[in-house]
Amino acid sequence: MLQRYVDVFYIFKTGKPVNLTYLAFPHINTAISFFKGVSINRNDFHISINEDQKADQFCVEILGKYARPVVVDINGVFEEVAVIFKPLGVNRFLNGTLLQHAPGYSQSFPDKDWNQFCKILFEADNKIESLESFLLNRLTEKEDITAIEQSLILLEDTDTDLSIADIAGRIGMNLKTFQRHFTRQMACSPTLYRRIARFRRAMQTGIKNRDIKSLTRISYDSNYFDQSYFIKEFKRLTHLNPKKFFRQISLLDDEKIAWEIK
Repeated sequence: MLQRYVDVFYIFKTGKPVNLTYLAFPHINTAISFFKGVSINRNDFHISINEDQKADQFCVEILGKYARPVVVDINGVFEEVAVIFKPLGVNRFLNGTLLQHAPGYSQSFPDKDWNQFCKILFEADNKIESLESFLLNRLTEKEDITAIEQSLILLEDTDTDLSIADIAGRIGMNLKTFQRHFTRQMACSPTLYRRIARFRRAMQTGIKNRDIKSLTRISYDSNYFDQSYFIKEFKRLTHLNPKKFFRQISLLDDEKIAWEIK
């Protein structure tokens, strides 16, 4: 049941102090992370996660959408358990809309139930089973997001490349209603979602073919207007040109997670 909504679980646990900086790139997915033994500071697309071994130092963080890379600093010893939700997947487990909980690129998630579970999670022998049980108990079908699910398919379809107005019409909404409803559920506009989805498609195309002699081919497969626009858009979203991006990124979990170690 959870595979419909969850892309990846991962556990990060340091056995000794670490000092690590990496870039996280824009993604159509949403993450919720549980932390033990840290304090988190955020400032202008820069997150610092620092060891804080107070006995009650548990926290939950939820990501929103962003259109530029986020710098993440990790310092010390701590534990993290993260859930990477598929687009709209997280909405089944929230009270309210994603925009209500995650208007920024990253923020504390103060929901009482999630924070109480955070302490239980780190005491569990099998954290994945504990997490699955918690999520299944919170899973709620929401009829009001059915139309948005249909729009995601159309927004990610780079072959047809329908206008936002055409997509709104196909799901039975006028343009303004669609944009408003979409932003509430996805915490970004349909236009930004399409930009990020196109970038992620280009990224996967480049990863599958590490010999990136032809950026033109990647840009064509991802339906960018031309190579010049493709390069410009990559720089906006990653602060790197495509060749440098594909040389420097590191991959985790069968290429589902991409980041650049600094």
